[in-house]
Amino acid sequence: MSAVTSSIPMSDASMMALINRAASQIAPQWPLDQLIAVNPWWPKRRLAFATVCAEQQLLAGTDCLMSGQWYLAQYPQQITPLHLRQALDEAQLAISVDEAVAALSKPVAAGHWQRLTGHLSAETLQHKLPWQQLIVQQLSQFLALYHQYPERFSVEADSKDHAYHSWLSVVRQDKGLQVLTGTKLTPLFAALPDEPGQLLAQMQPWLDSWCADEQSRLAYFEALLQSLSGWAGWQAWLDWQQQLQGNSGNDAVRQLLYMLLGWDWVLWQHSQQQNAQHSALLPALQLQARQYKAMLLHTQALQSVRQVWQRALELSVQQPLLNQLQQQQRKLSATSPARPLLQAAFCIDVRSEPMRRALEQQHSNIQTLGFAGFFGLPIAYKAADSAVQRPQLPGLVAPALTVTQIKPDRAPLSRQPNLGWKQSFDLASSGLGMVEAAGPTKLLSLIKRAFFRPAAHALNKLLDDSRWQLLNDKQALTDAEQAALAAAILTAMGLTTDLAPAVLLFGHGSNSCNNPHAAALDCGACGGQTGEVNVKVLAQMLNDDAVRQQLSVNHGITIAPETRFYAGMHHTTTDELQVYQAPAQAGWLSWLTAAGTQARQRRAAQFGQTAQTDSALARFFKRRSTDWAQLRPEWGLANNAAFIVAPRQLTKALDFNGRAFLHDYDAAKDTDFSLLHTIMTAPMVVTNWINLQYYASVVAPDKYGSGNKLLHNVVAGHIGVFEGNGGDLRTGLAWQSVHDGKKLVHQPVRLSVIIAAPREAITGVINRSADVAALVNNHWLYLYQLADDGSVHQWQQHSWMQIGL
Repeated sequence: MSAVTSSIPMSDASMMALINRAASQIAPQWPLDQLIAVNPWWPKRRLAFATVCAEQQLLAGTDCLMSGQWYLAQYPQQITPLHLRQALDEAQLAISVDEAVAALSKPVAAGHWQRLTGHLSAETLQHKLPWQQLIVQQLSQFLALYHQYPERFSVEADSKDHAYHSWLSVVRQDKGLQVLTGTKLTPLFAALPDEPGQLLAQMQPWLDSWCADEQSRLAYFEALLQSLSGWAGWQAWLDWQQQLQGNSGNDAVRQLLYMLLGWDWVLWQHSQQQNAQHSALLPALQLQARQYKAMLLHTQALQSVRQVWQRALELSVQQPLLNQLQQQQRKLSATSPARPLLQAAFCIDVRSEPMRRALEQQHSNIQTLGFAGFFGLPIAYKAADSAVQRPQLPGLVAPALTVTQIKPDRAPLSRQPNLGWKQSFDLASSGLGMVEAAGPTKLLSLIKRAFFRPAAHALNKLLDDSRWQLLNDKQALTDAEQAALAAAILTAMGLTTDLAPAVLLFGHGSNSCNNPHAAALDCGACGGQTGEVNVKVLAQMLNDDAVRQQLSVNHGITIAPETRFYAGMHHTTTDELQVYQAPAQAGWLSWLTAAGTQARQRRAAQFGQTAQTDSALARFFKRRSTDWAQLRPEWGLANNAAFIVAPRQLTKALDFNGRAFLHDYDAAKDTDFSLLHTIMTAPMVVTNWINLQYYASVVAPDKYGSGNKLLHNVVAGHIGVFEGNGGDLRTGLAWQSVHDGKKLVHQPVRLSVIIAAPREAITGVINRSADVAALVNNHWLYLYQLADDGSVHQWQQHSWMQIGL
């Protein structure tokens, strides 16, 4: 008897612990109307990047590196022999550069964990739908209906396993399965236990017979979830929202895992009844489980050379950047800048880096700042006369405050008919029919949308110049509470002294048409929304005389009477800088116009629009924002590569080509390094999420990209998209968001973080934050320290090492 079959059976508690552990390994995927970038491997951050790459290859059939041929195409122009030699040394791989080049030319067959459906595929006749494809179709269609119409399922609403019970109520009556498979599975589904715990108890002897040890059983559970990872990500988002409210657990993902286990249990019993090759199934499953650890190590070894090439690619990007910063650091003088005439704060989004440079070039006394785009406001926006609330902060945290506009009393207008009408057009099956039925009424809507810019979000149509109210648990914030919040924000931004007469607070948002993923081009720091609400609320707060008095008395921050704060918007598709309620005669308005013109001229090359007049370029970008057929209204955060935490005087003279997130930071003013801690535990994590979403969408587009935009159909109004009319829910970026039709526009490199602060302070943050330590120690990003003397140190193997450039 094998070691596997003689293992001690696993207890119910151990089984449930593994179920929970597998469920916790799925990264959440935000809905379309709140879409933010997500690191798809975030739950696995405590494992080494190389280990996760091997695991993904084995359990999901997903390659997390570029192909050998692609790396070879970068050699020796982008990746030089020197980069390759350095990467080999870092990996302690004892082969020559020539051998590393030759190794990529050899075909390598990667292994793959076979789920039960894979072992059964040999039995599938050509005219039948393969079992795995059938399971994906059945569960995906069920989940789409379930989340759109949960009340329509004949299950008690307060059932703690409502989703699982609803699935049973459907699958037990699904006669289409027999049509698709030629097999009557209904009696086996009818026999499935009503309670998940009973299902696990029934399956336990079978699982004990072939994957009794924890590692192989966890691999089995994770492989099941990976087979439907898009919907697993949506379920994980539901769990994430519960966790933000203080409720622990992974209930929603577990519901999906119970369904997948139910399918496997039915298929196992079906194979017993059919007795076709059934006797060979158990030995095959046992062998695979017994060899899982060896298979994982073997897969990692097979990938080791390409891991080196990936690192060499990243070195080819990092070294020129570090050289720029090192040389500039050594040139800096200690002179104090004059009081600025204009200050403008932008989000650290990479699209703001070229715009900041363009604005600064309009006058020597313009100062720009980089800060997280939600401007430190932990808010949710509640529309007046509506119960709808929308988070306006990073998805990592829950809002602590609510903001709403104070508007004159008026009879509320019902929005329900409009929402129902719109929902009818969103359905993939009825779009053309609804347009035909609507006739002239819909024609007017189409003309309006074609020639007039639509609001980026339906709720934004309700925004006007009314005053804002900040609420904490339905209680209005006092002047003192607002001042405390404002003081923390101003301190974090470095705006406690020497304020300019005009301080502009720029949120950012994108304009596009007929784009289900439009929110992904808005501000990720604002929860996939524009920053309009945040900047308007903050400007009002900082202009309030009572708040300013409290700031002066209780926080030592004095704002001169002539200093005014203005809310603005950086429109990233058109490169326009808009200021709300701007003074008509302000001279600095012309600087904003000129900066937009300059930014458009610079960005024109991305779209092949060279030698165009300023007015022609403005029309060109405006058309892209309103063109229904436009697959690439803008490039978003494509080609992001670095996060630089340093004073602006260090980066002001440098051109990063829109590849760097710039967060202003002066270590000399951060005496207790609390601000450094905040930057490394919040914005740095967010930029890691952005960077790895783009990375994953390039290296594994079939798994972590959303496919072809031309084939997208919105699921349940806002959950996500299908590519076509079915299959798994697609997540990540569409191929058109990272590829221009001829070449990639995003270089798949992990984020380089460069911080101008004492090494001891950075080490302190790493030691105090498990998440930061996981990211930097396991190579999910690369961390560098830029010292005052210009020397550069890299965090390697849990310590600092000076590097030569």
